[in-house]
Amino acid sequence: MDIKSFFEQYKFYAAGILIGLAIIVYFAVTSFAAPEETFSFEHSADEEPTAEESKEETAVLSSTLFVEVKGAVKLPGVYELPIDARVKNVLDITGLADNADLATVNQSAKLADEMVIYVPFEGEIEEATADLFTGSGVSDTGTELVNINTAGIAELTTLNGIGEKKAQAIITYREEQGLFSTLEDLKNIPGIGDKTFENLKPYITIN
Repeated sequence: MDIKSFFEQYKFYAAGILIGLAIIVYFAVTSFAAPEETFSFEHSADEEPTAEESKEETAVLSSTLFVEVKGAVKLPGVYELPIDARVKNVLDITGLADNADLATVNQSAKLADEMVIYVPFEGEIEEATADLFTGSGVSDTGTELVNINTAGIAELTTLNGIGEKKAQAIITYREEQGLFSTLEDLKNIPGIGDKTFENLKPYITIN
């Protein structure tokens, strides 16, 4: 059998084999050329923060507090400080006026959120006690009035219904909030209600 006769007899088988090989080559080439699918693990800019991130932000916020400083300071105003700061730390920031009187300011006291620190001017305390020389510091019964702006624990406890605990609360209020501007401000002290105040009113003064 010559080559021509062989090709004539098996030409359909040869064509099938060639077509199969072409298909195999086509799929092999396209599979290598196709780009691989990639995944991005980066957070989208508009994604909401996770619960852990929110907790971290809350922790940062709760690690500071705000206090207001008034009176004889160079830079009065509201300040943000670390939660463990003291009165002295904020006064170092505000600076003291030349005529500031620190006699009644507890510089070692810890700061509290929303605290008001009042630094009196020189002579302000003396003016509050000037009534001792004018006679206005004496009650109708002839008993000397207790000045709640200047009295210490020993003097405050001479008042009926004021023990050491309430006396200390009065002094703490004075240091943190400033001097009492009215007698009624005494009712801001825990444990001193209307009835107690009315009993104390004839025996106290702020002048």
